[in-house]
Amino acid sequence: MATLLGIGSIVLLAIACWAGLLLVLLAQRLARLRWRTVRARTMAREDIPTAHRQGMDVAGAQLEQLGFIYRYSASANKAVVLPDDEFSYFDVYQHTEGHSHVLVSLAPVPSAHDACMLQFITSFDDGCNWLTLNRCRHFSPMRLARWKVFDDYLPRWQQAWQRHLRRVQTARSPVLTDATVVQQRLYQSFETLISEMAARGDLAPIVGSPFFRLTWMAALRFAAIALAGQWRATWALAGTPPPPSSNPEAAAAHRADADLRVFQEQMALRRSTTYSIRTQWLIFAVTALLFLLVGGWTFSWSLVPILLAVIAIHEGGHYLAMKLTGHRNVAVFFLPGLGGVATGEKAHASPLEKLAVYLAGPVPGLLLAGVAFWLNSSGVWAGPAWLSQFLIVSLVINYFNLLPIVPLDGGRVLEALVFSRLPRLRLGFTLICCVALFGLGVMLEEMVLELVAVLLAFGLPQHWRLMQLDLAVRRETDGATPVADETRGLQDIFAALQAPRFQAWSFAKRAAAAGALLPELLGRKPRLGESVVGIAIYLACLLAPMAAVAVAVPNLSDVIAAVTPTFAIAADDVDAEPLPAQPPPEPDWEAQIANASALPKEQLLRAYLGAAGQANDVGNGTLARKQYLNAWELAQALPLRDPRRIDALEGLFSVAESDVERDGYANIILTELAQPQGSERARVAWIKEQQASGERNPAQRVQLLQDAVALRAEGAGAPATSASHASLHLTQLSLANALDANLDAAGARAVLQQRIDSLALPEAADRSRQALEVRTRRVLAQVDLAWFFMGHGRAREALVVAEQARQVLPAKTTVSWIFPSLKVWEALVWAQLLAPPTTALARHWRSYETAQRDALAGSRKLLYHEVDRALVAQALADASMMAQAQAGIDEARAKLPSRARDTSRDPSMLCKPAPKPEGYANWRMPQHEARRLMLAQLGGCAPQ
Repeated sequence: MATLLGIGSIVLLAIACWAGLLLVLLAQRLARLRWRTVRARTMAREDIPTAHRQGMDVAGAQLEQLGFIYRYSASANKAVVLPDDEFSYFDVYQHTEGHSHVLVSLAPVPSAHDACMLQFITSFDDGCNWLTLNRCRHFSPMRLARWKVFDDYLPRWQQAWQRHLRRVQTARSPVLTDATVVQQRLYQSFETLISEMAARGDLAPIVGSPFFRLTWMAALRFAAIALAGQWRATWALAGTPPPPSSNPEAAAAHRADADLRVFQEQMALRRSTTYSIRTQWLIFAVTALLFLLVGGWTFSWSLVPILLAVIAIHEGGHYLAMKLTGHRNVAVFFLPGLGGVATGEKAHASPLEKLAVYLAGPVPGLLLAGVAFWLNSSGVWAGPAWLSQFLIVSLVINYFNLLPIVPLDGGRVLEALVFSRLPRLRLGFTLICCVALFGLGVMLEEMVLELVAVLLAFGLPQHWRLMQLDLAVRRETDGATPVADETRGLQDIFAALQAPRFQAWSFAKRAAAAGALLPELLGRKPRLGESVVGIAIYLACLLAPMAAVAVAVPNLSDVIAAVTPTFAIAADDVDAEPLPAQPPPEPDWEAQIANASALPKEQLLRAYLGAAGQANDVGNGTLARKQYLNAWELAQALPLRDPRRIDALEGLFSVAESDVERDGYANIILTELAQPQGSERARVAWIKEQQASGERNPAQRVQLLQDAVALRAEGAGAPATSASHASLHLTQLSLANALDANLDAAGARAVLQQRIDSLALPEAADRSRQALEVRTRRVLAQVDLAWFFMGHGRAREALVVAEQARQVLPAKTTVSWIFPSLKVWEALVWAQLLAPPTTALARHWRSYETAQRDALAGSRKLLYHEVDRALVAQALADASMMAQAQAGIDEARAKLPSRARDTSRDPSMLCKPAPKPEGYANWRMPQHEARRLMLAQLGGCAPQ
């Protein structure tokens, strides 16, 4: 159920994003249009161009059958400025009863149902006018004073006429029948349209020109009306067949001409309304700001600026490549929460130009990040503190974009070079990409990938329509030679669209499919050599980073194996909790220190401590020591017990170059913090723990750790999942080990048992993250006690404790249980091996093997694990299993570095007796000794 709800949420979010994106893109296009005053003039009917006349006459004949009489014809310039500045033409008819007029013009969007747009007009003596449209209101959402517009979105215009008549019958004012006055009102409405829109705030004048533009709010409103109206119009015609025609071939030719005319008008209008450089930068800046706000609010305020910079560089590569290859209308903008987009137009782009554009985004980003990463890591150039994070994000995002998945750049490369002219395979490839992208998002628990996959799935119907049209378009060649010109290509496309199976498509769908197919008809199909070279270049770009990483990180397979389990294992089954607040980014301490003379002493002290901590974290002990000494020079003037004094002293203690120096700083801290209070207890406990890890005799080590445990217990409190309680838990383990080394096994066992008892098992119904942490820590504490028993030859007691831990393990291993499960099954197997084995050993071994595979995400052979297999085989008297273990040992040793294969010279390997650390107990001595003897028995150790 939770999975279904999650998928449902992703789908709903995708729908919202899809609708929002369409709304914004359409509003952008509307906001770029230029508007002007409309003026109409009466003209002779025979002067109307033939293409307009033929369609209008068909509607006129139908109107005459309903009692309408032709009155006059007219033309008007269009309110929206078009490149060809073509006029619109219309006929006006009046009903024989005089109560209504109808204005007939070609439909703004061609349709097999209606070739013309009919506007039924009734005027009244009180100055009001009623206008009824049919499925066209969204094309003219303007409002005029004393004009009331209706549109019921009905399948037939005859139904709209009947609805208009019924409305007129309810009017209270007398109907105006004077045709001359109606004509004056109609012409006046044309002339006052722009001024009324400007007065209402829908239009704003363009400085230095007679034209106007829609305001952004008006553009958004018009866009929303257009999208909703288009959906209503499509829904109204669903299941309604177009009216039959007496001459189907002539009707199809007329529809094709109408489609072509309107499509070319829209295309010319889109090309003429290019963005100015100023507007492009404004869109870039506004969408970048929205990206920052959305990303910071939903993800991370510290990471989103880095993410924005990486995406900007990536899209900038596409932008430059488009400019260099002659693309038009090139622009870059961001999609908040999703990424960035670079757009451009070039119908005749060659296959290799497309390849250059697609690779220009990720490849430069990978090269720049790789070089900078090498310079920074090799010490040639020390960048700022945020550089490493920037480089990692750049490498991940750019390499991810090279994956062969649409809509990523790698998928676009395959589309251009492999699936061009193969519409069925292209559709299948897109479908596979949807599934792969969604699966990748689920595996990585990355909602953005799931969202993009669902958005891509929303486009599958368009891909299906494109495939259908591509297969239907007549081609004179095999596609290797492009269509001669754009007009010829569009004629072929719209001629094919007149087939009966395409008549159910709305004009918007036909136009979208035509626009997508046109570049393929105009472009050239990649030659075999171009495809081979292009794919070779793409594979080189895809594989080169992997090869570079493999060379730079020889143990890459081990690193991947260590991190892969979090991807392969199910997520923890816990209740959702709010994300912790992101810590503020750490200041640039070195930059502050560079301006030391201008800083007050307190701020300079913080800068020294911060810079020292950063240097210590990255292993630069020399710089850390220098800055800690600078900090101590300032901190000595502070009062005793001041936290900043202790910070400086602890830092010097951590970077001390000798035990004498360390003890000196430790004694200063312990002297100043005598009888510690509050947070001071944790500081003193840490010092004592560090002292205990040095060269101390067992009694001294026990005393120091007992003091540390007492201090941490005073400050631990509740809950058991707090950081202070976790630190207490670790210190108790060290104390138990030190007590055992000091021959106090009873005391060690008591401490180990106390660790378990302090972590009471939560209720089974408690699915909180805190309850999960308590369960896993308790299980690991029980494993520690089990190994204590095995170290003392009490394997039966170890088996009891390990079995108690096993009962807490969940039926399904999740991420947080990978390590605890592995340790529990290991303890159970070894308790069986060190005690008289039972029939449960085989079952426990199988569970241990499963846990081992989960932890390593694969079947990689590990020497110690294969030796364990041999020990289990010996205990079970299983010859087949022993042979498997022998083969596994040989394979594991063959993969060791050459210097490590001679195990007689390598004390870290199993062939050497385990060294007993000074002052510490080694509870795994029996395990190591059993492994050493078995490995020697199987010939895995060189003769001594």
